[in-house]
Amino acid sequence: MTEPNLAISNEQESTPEQEIIFSERDGYVLASWPGTNASVKLGRREIVAAMMEDFLAQAALGERLANSQ
Repeated sequence: MTEPNLAISNEQESTPEQEIIFSERDGYVLASWPGTNASVKLGRREIVAAMMEDFLAQAALGERLANSQ
C-alpha cells in the first residue's frame, strides 16, 4: 500500500533540501525531489521512523542546551 507523499515546503524561495518528498512503497521509505525521476530508499518504515524520532529528540535537546546558557 502506498501512503500519500509528504512534502516539506516553505513559502519563501525554497532550496532543494526544503523540497524533499517522503513516500512509502512496499514498507520502505523513499526520499525524492521534485523534477527528478530518482529516489533514494532510506530503509524499512519502522527503522526510518525510529531514526527520524531520534534525530528530532537530539535536535530538541541541542536547542534546549543552547538556549539554557
